Amino acid sequence: MKKPATARGDNPVKQGPSQGGTTKPEGQWHHGDLRASLIAWGTHLLDTEGIAGMSMRTAAKLAGVSPGAPAYHFKDRNGLLAAIAAQGFRDLVAYRRQSVESIDPADAQGRLRAIMLAYVAFAQAHPARFHLMFGPEIADREQYPELTEAGAASFQVLRGAIGPVLQAPGVGELSEEQLAFSVWAATHGLATLTIDRRRLPVASTHKPTAEQMADVVVQFCLAALRGSATAR
Repeated sequence: MKKPATARGDNPVKQGPSQGGTTKPEGQWHHGDLRASLIAWGTHLLDTEGIAGMSMRTAAKLAGVSPGAPAYHFKDRNGLLAAIAAQGFRDLVAYRRQSVESIDPADAQGRLRAIMLAYVAFAQAHPARFHLMFGPEIADREQYPELTEAGAASFQVLRGAIGPVLQAPGVGELSEEQLAFSVWAATHGLATLTIDRRRLPVASTHKPTAEQMADVVVQFCLAALRGSATAR
């Protein structure tokens, strides 16, 4: 298969959810970029073949190097998966930041809404990556600082958007971090439900779209935050 040229993996900021998430790396990689090349090809395999189809040997073959070359950068398959997940978190951060670029900084609720909706959209566009980022496939996550730091940075994007909505570092007995976790839990739950295409546990004949469900969750969270702010 032809070597990739200038690809750095699937970039959701440039690509966006509407364009899918299986972009194949392209361009010429140099030896100094082998780690990035393996992550890009590993991500491509994850998107197209699923977690079971992502192997270091295949990633090395697609990158045009020997089967033993990945060992210079990754101890084992788990290490490559951790690096792919870390890149996923960085892409998620970039994608959510892009989602608020055109929104007035004074519109705190509008910015939080955009960040929450972008989280769900990213999950829908990159389901395999999303499952890897939060699922059990990576053993001993704490052994990979790159992954834990990228995950923490992703959470800070949401936490930073909640502060302006509250106009205070904490509300009552709940800290800003606790409220951020609550909003994340609701958003993450919705994202997981939509990419797994699970049915809602209700008897209603109305079948809301993923976007409609996302709006409901966002409105609920914003109402809860407003209520917490006024109760101070």
